[in-house]
Amino acid sequence: MKSIDWRSKMKSFTNFICFALALLFLLYNISIVGFFYLIVTFGEGQGAMIYSMISVAGILLVVIPLVFRLAKSRFYHFALIGLHLIAAFLPIIMKNLSGVFDKVL
Repeated sequence: MKSIDWRSKMKSFTNFICFALALLFLLYNISIVGFFYLIVTFGEGQGAMIYSMISVAGILLVVIPLVFRLAKSRFYHFALIGLHLIAAFLPIIMKNLSGVFDKVL
């Protein structure tokens, strides 16, 4: 009878949970509904800060498998980090673009 390799199973499970949670955070952040919900509920300043903090939490969840070498394919993790960085700066970009459009129009 073969013994079950619990260590590799736990590594895979931890990697999957961290990646899935980070992906859910990203899907919530990229959806416009999530952004406007936070702005309407908490105001512009605090809503944008919470929006960015959700992206930072997603980055930290992606970094955990990379630091502890749980990830077999690192490309997806680095791509998710890049997307979270774009999502974290999205409120700043939107504010700057609104200022540009006000000057143009």
